[in-house]
Amino acid sequence: MLSHGYEGVRELSKRLVNTMGWSATADAVDNWVYEDANETFIKDEEMAKRLMDLNPNSFRRMVTTMLEVHGRGYWETSDENIDRLQELYEEVENRIEGVE
Repeated sequence: MLSHGYEGVRELSKRLVNTMGWSATADAVDNWVYEDANETFIKDEEMAKRLMDLNPNSFRRMVTTMLEVHGRGYWETSDENIDRLQELYEEVENRIEGVE
């Protein structure tokens, strides 16, 4: 999907939101699904930077979705992962707003 650039990141974001919806409506998503998404798209610094560079708005949506998933109790994870998500949120928000 990343070969589609901006639109590919938007699609990844959409799929993550849909996954949260499955958690909310059907309790059908195991914890490992969110852990794997976090490992792939957030913890991997090169990947996170690539996503942010391609489409900062959709990347922000991914980060906020992961924070919401945790806040709703659908994903149990480490404080370290939550801290990283909060840092990334601030970073991408600053980029979008043009703050350095």
